[in-house]
Amino acid sequence: MSLAKDIVKDIATGVVVGLIIGDEETVFPIDMVAIPAFQAHMIAGNPSMQVYIKAGETLVPTGGNVADMKENMSVEAVSEAPARKKRTKLSKWNRYVKNKKNQIRFKSGKNKGKLDFKKMAKRGGFGKKGGKK
Repeated sequence: MSLAKDIVKDIATGVVVGLIIGDEETVFPIDMVAIPAFQAHMIAGNPSMQVYIKAGETLVPTGGNVADMKENMSVEAVSEAPARKKRTKLSKWNRYVKNKKNQIRFKSGKNKGKLDFKKMAKRGGFGKKGGKK
């Protein structure tokens, strides 16, 4: 009878400690070995499963589903910073069009307000024949 009481007491203690420790992100300060909670009475024996936890590893509360896991885990801290993409140099035409003083817009019609690239190309020398190069 006292063995059953001890087991129940150990389980209750494990549940309380598990709830306290498992509520926040925990970083293990030293190497540890974890066993299933229902086999806590077998610490001196051979439990069915043992997990080796290295110092510095983190315990993250999951709540039992993947959505909670993604929410609680800081993926940015684990993954590398994304490499910056090298910007491609703008062509002469792109630089010409980007400049406000070179822009010619349609004054009326269905394209009113849009850029008139045909006129811009003629004025800037980007047409098929002649012009600036």
